[in-house]
Amino acid sequence: MPDVQIGSYPIASDVLQLARAGVNDMLKSTAGSILTDTAAFTTVYLNAAIRRTQRYLANNGITSNIRDNVILSNLSPAVGSDPSIQVYVDQNGYFDGANNNPNPKLPADLILMLEMWERQSGSGAQFIYMPQPQEGLESRIPGSYFGQWEWREDRINMTGSTATEDLRCRYEASLARIAAGADMAKTSIPIRDGEDVLAAGVVYQYARTRGSTLRQEAKQWWQDEADELVNRWVRRDQRIGYRPRGYRAGAGRIDGGLMGTTK
Repeated sequence: MPDVQIGSYPIASDVLQLARAGVNDMLKSTAGSILTDTAAFTTVYLNAAIRRTQRYLANNGITSNIRDNVILSNLSPAVGSDPSIQVYVDQNGYFDGANNNPNPKLPADLILMLEMWERQSGSGAQFIYMPQPQEGLESRIPGSYFGQWEWREDRINMTGSTATEDLRCRYEASLARIAAGADMAKTSIPIRDGEDVLAAGVVYQYARTRGSTLRQEAKQWWQDEADELVNRWVRRDQRIGYRPRGYRAGAGRIDGGLMGTTK
């Protein structure tokens, strides 16, 4: 997490102070007696609230944590020419059909790959969109491009290429965990205007683990605050003019069966 406040990102100590107020742990001091910044479980609760909030926002179309134009470079040609060859990139490196190579590997903060493009390494050419097949990768002899990809077994799976390739990636990224012992007053959390929803998430974790009868109220507080953030994005999107995508074959955007293609 950044150690300075950026824009309207909340500071962890402010989040925890609101959470302490929510559980009446500020009677003697704003630092609290139980839910203190330095208690071993406090960071665990805060990280859980961050993950819960990020999942909810992502599932409702919020794009704050989408990373784009991340390049995986120099994927070497597939070894062999049999149509059964498939290559893949995972968190440990790149498998070329025969050998495990340490690089490239998936970004450490990747949760889910969304879109990909490709080009031959060193060509300086524009990246070409890669479609995702609905029923698994085609069986074909490796050609000069990967052509398509499939997210399976938490990795990028592709048919082989006879050329060295670069991949341009767009993916959902995770937020870094707050480390145990972090200075909460110097730790910002990159969920814009998220102080209330994160505090509610901490209160929910606190109440749930203690069997409090107020845990459902805490959960509803979190839900209301999360929905307010989603609604703000919905109103923003209403300012953008949208129209349906035209029906056309190719580019992997729709089923091109009528045109004799399996893309």
